[in-house]
Amino acid sequence: MSEGLARRKTLRAFGRSLGLKATATGDCGLLDNALTHDSYAFEHGGSRRGQVSNERLEFLGDAVIGLAASAWLFERHPNEPEGWLSRRRQALVSGVALSQTAARIGVGPLLRLGKGEAAGQGARRPSILAGAFEAISGAVLLAEGYDAVARFVQRIHLSHVRGASDADPRTALQELAQARFKRPPEYSFDAESGPAHSRVFKARVAAGGVVGTGSGSTKKEAQARAAAEALRKLA
Repeated sequence: MSEGLARRKTLRAFGRSLGLKATATGDCGLLDNALTHDSYAFEHGGSRRGQVSNERLEFLGDAVIGLAASAWLFERHPNEPEGWLSRRRQALVSGVALSQTAARIGVGPLLRLGKGEAAGQGARRPSILAGAFEAISGAVLLAEGYDAVARFVQRIHLSHVRGASDADPRTALQELAQARFKRPPEYSFDAESGPAHSRVFKARVAAGGVVGTGSGSTKKEAQARAAAEALRKLA
């Protein structure tokens, strides 16, 4: 089997695993482009020889992932203010979150990298993985349209992201309380002590009959620690 044929067979299998209709019919051009890093394209003559990197698809995917995440959050959290939605979206579309998804679905071994990047473990580099997932999303948009890519981003990425919530205990508790008890957690401050330049705040949070407490040098820090304790009790 030739290298090109083997590559197409591998890409078709990968596309089917992601539920991509275009690759199921044998059209793997966009997907191959999405997995081609600029270092590989440069070493193989670039556009002069028909070898184009995934940078343009990455640009397109970045925009469509942000839009899909915004719509997803808007629908799932009808009572949250704009600031909360913006912070949550930022976490969902961060390079860390995207690279984790790319690694989970097996993007690394399929990347076409230049010799230097390959030798430097580029297939494991978060920025390269995140860019590849953005490029794949851009390819899905071009091949199947916005509705399809929005479903793809939700099914493959948004529904699996946990790290972003875990990094912010307040967000994680908010989501857990809404899902389990159908109401948000309630915060209060029990005490404030220390000199003006070194205040200590003590926060309390109640969620579904479970109470968590925490102290910190800021109200936000105290709330986060209280939320973390409540999460441990609810686990």
